[in-house]
Amino acid sequence: MQPRVWVAHGIHCTDVDCTRLGQHGVGVCHCPTSNAMLASGFYKTLELEPAGSPVGLGVDGSASNDGSNLMEGVRHALMVNRLHYMSADKVTHRDVLRWVTDGSAHCLRRTDIGSIAAGKQADLALFKLDELRFSGAHDPIAALVHCGANRADRVMVAGILHVIDGRPLGVDLEKLMADHSAAERAFD
Repeated sequence: MQPRVWVAHGIHCTDVDCTRLGQHGVGVCHCPTSNAMLASGFYKTLELEPAGSPVGLGVDGSASNDGSNLMEGVRHALMVNRLHYMSADKVTHRDVLRWVTDGSAHCLRRTDIGSIAAGKQADLALFKLDELRFSGAHDPIAALVHCGANRADRVMVAGILHVIDGRPLGVDLEKLMADHSAAERAFD
């Protein structure tokens, strides 16, 4: 095994596997929504990360995660880890946000993404907190995860805006949805 290798899911890892993966720096991408949809198992974040494996977050594919919403996956990562480890203190909103940003960059062995810093790509997802569900949230960072932020108002990739007001630029959403529906009907 080499540190440039990463694997997805990590739900069947034994403690020995966690130690071995960590010793080799193998990153493991946690796909909590997919794992929950399939009822396939729990990911051992608190065993893999301390062992030396970078922990990232992903959404998997449409066969097991129809929404492919990474922020939903962030919230699910918080909830399933708290459930698995039977503690609200062992996994926090900051942990799951670290996994989805810096941890995912480390899984991919990318040093140009994962955090906001000089010299890194400007990859940003910006969320408004002006909905009722965020009302009264004393910590806006916690609110993103705990209150279920799931639709970015702005998305920037490499310094270029691709989403404004929650809508992807240059995409006819109505046509895209009609095309998706037509394709689905073709499978019946």
